[in-house]
Amino acid sequence: MIARMSLAVGLALTLACGAAYGKEERWTNFADDGDLKYYLDRQSMVTLPDNVHLFWVKSVAKDKQYFQKEYNLNDLSYILTNYELDCAVSSYRIRGTILFDKHRREINKVVAGAEAVFEPVPPESLLELAQNEICADEESAAAAPEQNEQAITATTLDSAEPPESPESPESPSAPDLPSAPKSPSAPKSPAAVQPPSIM
Repeated sequence: MIARMSLAVGLALTLACGAAYGKEERWTNFADDGDLKYYLDRQSMVTLPDNVHLFWVKSVAKDKQYFQKEYNLNDLSYILTNYELDCAVSSYRIRGTILFDKHRREINKVVAGAEAVFEPVPPESLLELAQNEICADEESAAAAPEQNEQAITATTLDSAEPPESPESPESPSAPDLPSAPKSPSAPKSPAAVQPPSIM
């Protein structure tokens, strides 16, 4: 009986720790200012072609009275903002913002229009910090295959035996020459022309 209870408690603790670990993995605190803490959602990041990224930032007040003063909302708990970031040209646009209460219910939602324009990422801003996190991840991921290739090349060069050379391809055969055109056949003689009949 005690063994079963110990097993159940151990399993519950393992699941609880795993759930807490997974939660920490999703939201990463990447910035703070005097009033807010900012968290980057790594789980829902989307990478589009041309080094463009979609991501969510969660803003949480350090003081519970901050949102009440700033937004005149008593029950506002946190704000989620969806950004589109172009790492290639260091520009961004806000795709939407959602305000939530402490029960995770949506209080308000603002969605940017289809014509939202990209703006430059301001220096020393929240967006620059997010860009440093997101674009640095992209650069390190791109550098990893290059580093692996360099390591393989260095290992190959350092080995005692020379690498096997690939078989040389067969030289291409000469292209087929076009055959001479056939001589034109003699034109057919025209049929005898009959005069039109008059009635």
